[in-house]
Amino acid sequence: MNEYKQDYQFASLLERLDLFSILRDVLRNLWAILLGAIAVAMIVNMTVRADFRNTYSTTATFVVTSKTASNYTYSNLSAASTMANSFSNILNSNLLKKKVCEDLGTDTFRATASAKVINGTNLMTLRVTADTPENTYRTIRSIMYNMNTLTQFVSADMVMEILQDPTVPTRADTSFSAASQTRRAFVLSMTALILVFMYLSYRKETVKSEKDLENQLDAKSLGMIHQENEYRSIKEWVGRKKRKLLVTDLSAKFEFVERFKKIAAHVSSQAHKIHAKVILVTSVQEHEGKSTTCANLALTLVQQGYSVLLIDGDMRRPTLNTMFLKPNDKLKASLGSVLMGQANLADAMVHDEERGLDLLLNKRNYTNSTDIVSSDYMSRLIALVREHYDFIVIDSPPMSLMADAEVLADLSDMSILVVKYDTVLAQDLNDAIDSLRDCHAHFAGCVLSQVQSLPGARRTIGGYGGYGRYGHYGRYGKYGRYGQYGHYEKAEQ
Repeated sequence: MNEYKQDYQFASLLERLDLFSILRDVLRNLWAILLGAIAVAMIVNMTVRADFRNTYSTTATFVVTSKTASNYTYSNLSAASTMANSFSNILNSNLLKKKVCEDLGTDTFRATASAKVINGTNLMTLRVTADTPENTYRTIRSIMYNMNTLTQFVSADMVMEILQDPTVPTRADTSFSAASQTRRAFVLSMTALILVFMYLSYRKETVKSEKDLENQLDAKSLGMIHQENEYRSIKEWVGRKKRKLLVTDLSAKFEFVERFKKIAAHVSSQAHKIHAKVILVTSVQEHEGKSTTCANLALTLVQQGYSVLLIDGDMRRPTLNTMFLKPNDKLKASLGSVLMGQANLADAMVHDEERGLDLLLNKRNYTNSTDIVSSDYMSRLIALVREHYDFIVIDSPPMSLMADAEVLADLSDMSILVVKYDTVLAQDLNDAIDSLRDCHAHFAGCVLSQVQSLPGARRTIGGYGGYGRYGHYGRYGKYGRYGQYGHYEKAEQ
């Protein structure tokens, strides 16, 4: 039972772990990670250099023999071992240090000395380390000069003969220490910062899947739409000319179309239950895929046999005209002109014969959009068109930038909130949902838009593994940036 519980917890952790979002956040913050790692490495480098002192070493090699050994051969390993052990103790004695200081004319002994036997031989090496090459060489020479006297304290039977004289050291023992410690500090700090950003990305309270949407938001999921390629060619990519993909386009993928059919089915089902006709589509921030979702919802409802009117209620920054009108098409009158009493409704009405959709569009940017949509003209317009269509779908401005969405929600029967993957905090989304619920329109739920995934991780529609609440769509990501409307001209484009 415990093993099953652990497996379930591990599976739940993996389910919440969105690798695409984590990797993307790390890459987007790579400049901060690099700067932080460089700063730590520089601090370590300066600290090491401030405390760093070069040391220099030199060695001398001796042959240790016993006077009683025949022919003074080099086979007396025991004699060499005994000499090395005793000699090491003498090297650190006050007697030796005093003699060396007298020879060098200094008050303190500023070196270290050690003796070691070469394995399997009766050879002993004497190693001296000091702060300068001169002190190192003079110290070892002083020790060797007093060697005969020192050996008498060890054993009168031992004889030490010089096999290799010491040399003046020309290179410091730890000349590359600062560089190596700097590199290590850079790698360790960069790894630590990457882990920190990965943890922050994991803990970020944004919506990263349909399951997150229903768990973190007080709302129902109407569906999820993957991010499609926004550029048709390299030329468009270079010119940053993004396209808004519609379900009626020949390039629209099967999965893209099917997901909007699912959303339209949810919306129409709820609309029939509450006898709703006017559907508002909005979002919290700009660039969350609101207009694309609104247009494709209207087109999908048309494909299902309904008569639909699509209204561009975003008068501060209209978008639908670029999606349905060709560059050379002229709009007789904008919706704003009709609402201000400057044009007739018939002049503003556009019928897309190819798609079977009626449209009320804008080509003009109105800075007083809130006053226009809250006027009596707007309410009378909605009352007039609801008698002639099965559904009226309204594209409204983002809720965080102006009050137009709440005004239009009071004129609508149903509202839908488009949520861009891993963009807006769950708390802000819940506040927007509460505001929509306070309006006249029935809040139907949320659509998770612009979802991306790692290569090979994307699931497809079909079967029990991918549809509705019986399956799991996986976690994907597209970290959006909050946009700004800025200022626009009032003149007709």
